[in-house]
Amino acid sequence: MSSLFGLDTYVGWEQPRHFNDCKRPAWDIGIRRVENEYRSSGRGYGEPAPRHKCADEEYCSHGSSFTKQVVRMVCHSCGSMQIVTGEASDDTGGTTGSTKHIAYGLPPRRVAGLLLWPAQPWLDVGRLSSEEPHDFVVTRPTVKHATQVTADTVVGQITQSMGKRRGRIWTTLAVPNPDGPYGRLVSPVHYAHANDGHDKGGSPLRTVTAAARWIAARLAEASAVERAA
Repeated sequence: MSSLFGLDTYVGWEQPRHFNDCKRPAWDIGIRRVENEYRSSGRGYGEPAPRHKCADEEYCSHGSSFTKQVVRMVCHSCGSMQIVTGEASDDTGGTTGSTKHIAYGLPPRRVAGLLLWPAQPWLDVGRLSSEEPHDFVVTRPTVKHATQVTADTVVGQITQSMGKRRGRIWTTLAVPNPDGPYGRLVSPVHYAHANDGHDKGGSPLRTVTAAARWIAARLAEASAVERAA
């Protein structure tokens, strides 16, 4: 599993851009590995490459040369291109597999008038083989594609957790508010309401459907307050 989870599955990513006059936007994507690439000295042509130094040489997985991974994206219609390079190491590089592993790319569920987009789980141990392997990022049904799930369109989150008796519960966040007290400290979205399944925000939510209905109820209450103001 990736170290990304929940909201990070959708928010904070950038789409490669086509030129404005592109008639047939599509990307030709290729991946290449370059073995024994020497690190640039940054000193100009002909200067010797710097000797790699590491405080922990016994466990260091790289040196003065490295394996470079290159991703090339080209649009043959408008001529736009983007090249991304990185170091393939024990911690970085390429990963292949099913969208089930990263959640992004899976279709959303429609529950309680909302769309539940599968997301990387916060509590992921053993969940991939379970009937509920993902957490969820919640939007209104006007969001039609995963690329439209942004900090501006998210209205809630659903996260699997563990109850007082170690049973499965679902915790929720709802009603985005920049001054809201709920959400990760550095999260791009904060919320006005939360249900942690431990006597804060309501009774424990035992199913995804119950969690979605809880979020829908908080959104309806917030809309009613706005109309009355």
